[in-house]
Amino acid sequence: MRNKIQRATQGTGGRESREQAKRDATLAKPAGPTDWKTEPLPAKHTTIALDRLFPSGDMDRIRAGFIPEWMEEKWFIYWRDDALYFHRSWTGFCIYVVRFVREGEAWRMVRADVNRDYEQYQMEDDEEDVALIHNLIDGHLLERV
Repeated sequence: MRNKIQRATQGTGGRESREQAKRDATLAKPAGPTDWKTEPLPAKHTTIALDRLFPSGDMDRIRAGFIPEWMEEKWFIYWRDDALYFHRSWTGFCIYVVRFVREGEAWRMVRADVNRDYEQYQMEDDEEDVALIHNLIDGHLLERV
């Protein structure tokens, strides 16, 4: 992906930011499960309810996922079978599998399976997980920080 970003930013005279080039490259080739080391969601997990509607334009960006480029980018995120998978980038541990259902032209986020294997993920507060899921989608996928 870095080569695509470099090509996209060459010769632009600063008109196109590196972030825009990264978004364009990701939309052209969405993240998938083979793009990063991943582990399955462990048997020890819980399911929490979610309720958020996303218009189709947002879903294009959500389905594109997120492939980290630097150590500080701690998440690898991809879309498969109407679900968004969140893995820690350093370990590949699956932390969230967020399920969506289609509602006309929009998609509703309805529930998340959340890793509760303490050796992989130490958070145990459902409300904090809900907030983190929203923050990851808004920050990493929709870039609404």
